[in-house]
Amino acid sequence: MKRYFYGESIRSTAPGKSSSSTNTVVGGAGGDSASLSPPPTSSLVHQYTPTLLEVPFSDLTLYKLSSVSLSASMLPVSAKQETDPVQLTPVEIGLSLKHGILAVCHPTAAESFQNSGEARDLYLSGMAGLVAVEKVDMDREIISLLSPGGSLPSNTLLVGDITW
Repeated sequence: MKRYFYGESIRSTAPGKSSSSTNTVVGGAGGDSASLSPPPTSSLVHQYTPTLLEVPFSDLTLYKLSSVSLSASMLPVSAKQETDPVQLTPVEIGLSLKHGILAVCHPTAAESFQNSGEARDLYLSGMAGLVAVEKVDMDREIISLLSPGGSLPSNTLLVGDITW
C-alpha cells in the first residue's frame, strides 16, 4: 500500500549540486591551487506526494459488500435465486474506519448505481482508486483521507476489510 500512495523511493540530488559523479577541479592557473569540490549529496525521496483530504461525513456515501446467496436446498425445486448474490449495505462513518482502506467508485458507476439501485453497477465496474482513512473526527464530523491523486472523483466509497 505504501508504494501505491508514495511510489518508489528514488535518489534525489540536493538542489544546487551537480548530478555528475566526477569531481570538478576548481582553482588557479596551472592547477597549483586546485581543489576538488565535494561530491554531490543525494537522498532517497518518494516518487509521489499524497494529499490529505478532509471531507464532511455528509458528503460521502459508504457501502460494504455482503453476500446473500441461498443454497439450492433452501429454494423450491428448479427455482433460481432472483436477488443479486452480492448486496450493498450502507455504512455509518465511525471510529472503526480509522486506518482502513476504502475503494473509490468510478463516477459513471456511482451514477449508474444511483439510477438503477443495482449493486452490480458498483462492484462489477472498475474502481477509480483507493484512499486510506487517517483520522475520523466525530466531534467535527470530518473524515481525513489520504489520497494519491488529490480530490475524489466520486463520493461513493466501498469499505473493505483491509486496514494498516
